[in-house]
Amino acid sequence: MSNRDIANLNAAKANGVPTGKILVTNAIILTMDAAERTAGSLLIDGGRIVAVDPSEEQVKGAAIADMGGKTVVPGLIDAHTHMEMIAYGWNIAVNVKPPLVKSIDDMVERLAEKAATLPAGKWILGQGMHYQNQHLAEGRYPNRWDLDRASAEHPMVVRFSFHINIFNSKALEVLGVDENTPDSDGGYLERTAEGVPTGVSNDMWHALNAPDWPYEEVGPALANAQASFLANGVTAITEFTLFRGGIDAYLEMERRKDLKIRVALYPKVPDVCPLEDALSGKIGARFAEADPSRLMLGGMKMFIDGGLTSRAAAMYEPYWESDLKGDLSFEPEEFSEIVGKLHGAGYQICVHAIGDLAQDVVLDAYAALPERKAANGAAHRIEHAGNCLWTDERAGRFVELGVLPVPQPPFIYTTAPGYRKNLGPVRGANVFPMRRMVMDQKFAVPGNSDAIGIHPKQHVPMFGIWAMVTREMNDGETLHDGENLDVMTSLRMYTRFAARSIGREHEIGSLEPGKFADFVVFDDNPLTVRPEMLRDMMPDQTWIGGERVFARDGDSTRA
Repeated sequence: MSNRDIANLNAAKANGVPTGKILVTNAIILTMDAAERTAGSLLIDGGRIVAVDPSEEQVKGAAIADMGGKTVVPGLIDAHTHMEMIAYGWNIAVNVKPPLVKSIDDMVERLAEKAATLPAGKWILGQGMHYQNQHLAEGRYPNRWDLDRASAEHPMVVRFSFHINIFNSKALEVLGVDENTPDSDGGYLERTAEGVPTGVSNDMWHALNAPDWPYEEVGPALANAQASFLANGVTAITEFTLFRGGIDAYLEMERRKDLKIRVALYPKVPDVCPLEDALSGKIGARFAEADPSRLMLGGMKMFIDGGLTSRAAAMYEPYWESDLKGDLSFEPEEFSEIVGKLHGAGYQICVHAIGDLAQDVVLDAYAALPERKAANGAAHRIEHAGNCLWTDERAGRFVELGVLPVPQPPFIYTTAPGYRKNLGPVRGANVFPMRRMVMDQKFAVPGNSDAIGIHPKQHVPMFGIWAMVTREMNDGETLHDGENLDVMTSLRMYTRFAARSIGREHEIGSLEPGKFADFVVFDDNPLTVRPEMLRDMMPDQTWIGGERVFARDGDSTRA
């Protein structure tokens, strides 16, 4: 297809004019259908695929999109991400991650520079990375008094994951936090020997009523984050929104027709979506005017424990060299009751459970359900199951109950060293057993990132695939445990398996007749490049619904 042809097609689409058929040809097309066939051409009409390797009769009158021998794969799907938090972390927050920041003093300096540009009383957000205490000269996280050196006039919070947030004294004052503030279920405040909060909070963001930023800032930030997803071949995401204003932000973005990527939204119960709103249908009614192919309410997210990064994940045995064992966010009986109600309302349920105790509590709740799938046909899930503490006995319960474990492939690089240190040499030796889960135990593990902005490539599917193939970690070591996956299996996880994990396999995840024409074009074939090339492999083009939404040359209307 010529540059002018694509420009005319996109202009016509923008004006609501039917655009006719498009033939994608002269390509190596990895369909990722059940037989994983390779094709040479696709016929698209009305934003959907109508034929694979169509006949001469079928293609009559079609505009030609000649791919010049490049490789085409289905649109890549991130089945667990936080584009909203990436928006905050990249566009609203001050970057205090390595290598820019090597010490707490460096961090204070960058935050002070930001404070100097803002009026007193304006909140300042900093974005760090997982286990950054292990990368700072002081060997620890900052505390309130460190951050006070950056500003005593601006409420300030620095995030090192969703689980670890550190507030300065002004922020604690604004939030009403003092020595009488109780720890929350599943979270805790670090305190001095006298009981004074140090500013370090673990899994208490919502309990402390920490702030959202206004849409005037979040909207453009979301658009920038979306652009990065599209530039890396992601055409659909599962967004676990963790900010109270997140639902409104996505709805407004869709209303303005700024939402290009397909989003299935799973708000957190009860902090983002009150349980009564879920059960009454009030939350679903908010999506009534949205195009469900672009933005849909996918299900509900819950937390049964905190993060392993914060040592708040609920364990049977204490963390390595610690008395901490984490805590449950709900009593098991209460949690099981909520799960039963959400299931009865038809929702797919995805529960954050990292600790071995936490995972068993969730499995018990799922075992009590009369049937094990949601109304959309998808299995209920346990997010982070398989990252660590994976045993054959627990795997057997997942199989028996039809529950889907959802480990995070990019964590092999970004987070595995910290997991190993927190768990110790015995429990930490068995992290991210991807081959055992996918190849041996046959779980359809979906590709996903759980990206929140801690690493510039965590949300990139090819980075996740590279991590599974090479098992390299950010401490310079490699996991030599035989748990490597091949590229085709990894690609299957980011396409067909990811679509299945959210009940959308009938419309996305493979290139087959009837499905949306969502696909990615690569200069090289991911199946044949050297493994080290996967990490930085970038698409040439990204298409959603038969429309090119990204081109590496910077113009989505040009071939």
